[in-house]
Parts: sequence; C-alpha cells; structure tokens
Amino acid sequence: MAHWRNEKTSTGRIDPRLTFVCQLLPLSVLFFARSYTNYFVSDDYEFLGRISLGTAGHYFTRSWGYGNEYRPLLAYSYALNAAVSGLSPIGYHVTNTILHTLTSLLIAATAVECGLPFPFAALASVLFLLNPVSHESFLWIAGRPVVLSTFFVGVALWAFVKAANALSRSAHLWVISHFAFVAALLTYEGSIVFPLLAFLLWTSFVRTRSRLVLQNLTAYFITLLAYVAAWNVFFHFTITRFPVESSVISGGRTLAVAILHAFHGASRIPIAILYLGLLIVLCLRAPGRKIAMFCAAWFGLAYLPFFIVHGFAGRFAYVSSVSVAVVLSGAVWAIYQRSREIGMVVLFGLVCFYAIGMQNRITIWEQAGILAHRIVDDIKAAEPELPHGTTLVLLDVPDMYKHALLFMTGLERAVRLQYPGNAIFGVRRAIPSSCREHVIVFRYVGGGMAEVRKD
Repeated sequence: MAHWRNEKTSTGRIDPRLTFVCQLLPLSVLFFARSYTNYFVSDDYEFLGRISLGTAGHYFTRSWGYGNEYRPLLAYSYALNAAVSGLSPIGYHVTNTILHTLTSLLIAATAVECGLPFPFAALASVLFLLNPVSHESFLWIAGRPVVLSTFFVGVALWAFVKAANALSRSAHLWVISHFAFVAALLTYEGSIVFPLLAFLLWTSFVRTRSRLVLQNLTAYFITLLAYVAAWNVFFHFTITRFPVESSVISGGRTLAVAILHAFHGASRIPIAILYLGLLIVLCLRAPGRKIAMFCAAWFGLAYLPFFIVHGFAGRFAYVSSVSVAVVLSGAVWAIYQRSREIGMVVLFGLVCFYAIGMQNRITIWEQAGILAHRIVDDIKAAEPELPHGTTLVLLDVPDMYKHALLFMTGLERAVRLQYPGNAIFGVRRAIPSSCREHVIVFRYVGGGMAEVRKD
C-alpha cells in the first residue's frame, strides 16, 4: 500500500479535506431536497404522534416497535423531531439525510486515517452517499435505526483507528469510541458487528500492534457479550420477531441477493460486465487485491446479523454497502493512476449512474407517500364521522409501491389518526364472515379508496 498512502497538505494551502466537507454537506442537502416532503408510510405511523420527549424514556424499560427491539436512543431521536416538526415529515427526512451524509464523511475520514489517498477516500464517501441500495434506510423515516446506529458505528471506528495510530495522545479518542459503540447498541441491534469491523480494520490497515489497542479491542468484545446476554434476558431468549433462516443454502442465496443489490444495476448484463472489469483492474496489483479482500470480508461481517433472517430488505445492506463504495473507488483510483483521462470518465459515469438511480428512488418514495396520504384522505372524505364501534374493512390496499413500502404495516394506525378520539372497533383487510358491529367497506381502486358497502 506504500504508493497509495495519503499525502500531507503543503503549508499555506487550503486543506482539500476541509473543502470537501464544506462542499459535500450543502450539496447533499440540496441533492436530497425532493425527499423532504415525502409523506409518512408503513411503520412511520407506529411512532407518529406517540413519541415525545416526555414518553421517550419509557423505552429504556420496554421494547421498541413490534418486540425484540431494544432501542431507547432511537426513541429520543424521533421525540426531538416530533418536538420540532410535529406531524410534518420534513424534520424527520432532513435528520435522516444529515445522518446519512455525516456517515459518508466518516467513511472518508476513516479511510484517510487508514492511509488511503484522500481522492480515493472522497470518492468512496460520495459513492456510499449515492448508492441506491441505501434508499430504504434513510428515504424511509422508519429506517432511522439503521442510519443513526451506523453513524455511531462510524464515529466509533474513526476514533478507534485514529486512537490506534496516535497511541500516547489517544485517551479521549478511546472514550469517544467506546461511548459511540454503546450508543449504537442502544439504537439498533445490528451494531453488534462493530467489534468485528474494528478488528478487521486493525489487522488490515492499522500499523501499530500495541497492548493498548488489544486491551480496547478486548473491551469492545466484553461490551458486546454483556449486551447480548442482557438483550437475551430482556427478551426471554427469543432471537428475533422475524422468521429465522434455517437453511445455510437459502441464507447464502439471500447474501448473494444482498451483494447484487449493493452493486446498483448489477442485474443488467452490461452493468455487471462493467463491474467485473473494474474489479479485474483493481486486482491487477497487490494493493488493489488487498482492498478487494478487505471489502469482501467487510461485506460478510456487516451482513452477519441478517444472515439468520429469512429474506432480504434494502436496509440490511446499508453497512455492507460501505465495502462496495470502497472497492469501486479503489478500482477508479487504479484506473486513474494509469490514465487520468479514462479515470475521470469512469468516475463521472459512475457518479452520474448512482445519482440518477438515487433520484429515481426518491421519486418512488414520493409516489408511495402520495398514495398513502390519498388512501387515508379518501376514507376521511367519504366518512367524515364514524359511529362508535365501527369496523373499517379496507380491501386490496397494496403493501408496496415498486421499491418503497406503502402499507405493509401501519394501516390501522394511519386510519385511527384520521379519527382522533373515535373508538374504531377495528381495521381489517378482509370482510369478516360474521360481525356484530357496524361495518364500512372500502376498496383500493385506481390509486384511491372507493366505498363499496355500508352496513
């Protein structure tokens, strides 16, 4: 890796790293601006109107969401949004975008601490920021657990690498790293991979092998074991609310799907060939092969918590997609070293391809939000007031809109928010065979809800 090391900035020149940060933050806020008014969908309704600064503390002693989710710090992040935004989605989306952007900057900062050239690190940051595989994690408000916990993991990894390299001047960095790790664990269960990722960085890039680094790595694993033990006791040794994957072959197939999704557009043959060519170029030299091996290990370790979960969701690949950004950046850097002109063309094409893909995802979530809003508004418009004890039957409401969640969950809660104080007996998706209460039936037709029966 000698000729890939980062070079120090000359005295008297503006640090390009500072320039990059000052440019990326506002550009990111502008790039994702179309998403800020995207309406609530699916799980968003489960916390909307329920979480406040006064009630957030309750989640230190109870599960978040649907069970087997200990996320007390997450509740406070939503409570702060609720205090500022109320029932408007803007504050929630802006917060997700800022967290996503800060995480991308932490990737660049950690890469530089690992000795990689700044242009390499900056491109990896941008590719992570734009990779459409992350859409479910931060374009969906309820994806906040993944984004917030990954930010904490990013802080912990950056502080770990910097502390390991600084040694004698690192006490405050070790404190930051450990506290950030605990904060990540109190936000999302997937953060358990942090010690494994820290160990991978240490063995791959950190130059020191001191006893202090080993002691802190050991402390990370002790924290992890204590968390896992406490988590299992809290949830009575039930691993997950999701169906557990019982087949190694099926789990491997899901991992392959995650990799395919993380490489945006890889299901199309021309794009797959392009990716293959980039990987071949990267692996022509020893530094590139080291990067490729590191990224393969990162992807597997980061995806490990989801290997036992049956099926795939885009947010599962959020942390793993860091490795995709790094390996693609490494390939572009390798091309650039051979030919600046070709390298710039590849860089421009890759960034534009990812940017267009992300904008398409923003549009999809925007349309999903419009539909979700229309569904509940149509019901309210047709029935401004409901008799006490009414059962609403809502037929054919879609769970998904293309790549975005619509009403896979949260439908009943969304409807109840339209009738505050009204005791709706229930919201069902199928007509009951026998029902004593008053029943009103709606059907989803042509993008809206039409009333079809009233008993």
